[in-house]
Amino acid sequence: MGINPIRRDNIMQNMALEANALEHERKRGAGEQGSKGRQRAGRIVFFVLLAILLVIVGIYVICHL
Repeated sequence: MGINPIRRDNIMQNMALEANALEHERKRGAGEQGSKGRQRAGRIVFFVLLAILLVIVGIYVICHL
């Protein structure tokens, strides 16, 4: 008795999907590890942009009172 061809295809598809999911997880995990310098630079850029946005909104509000 052999495995039904449809079932064998389904098993192969499931194995391929699982392999793709594992590969995606591995790549994502490798990409998440940023250096401390890059994280610090990212935080600085974020807060500078936030400060600029707050200044622009403040100027807009003051000018339109």
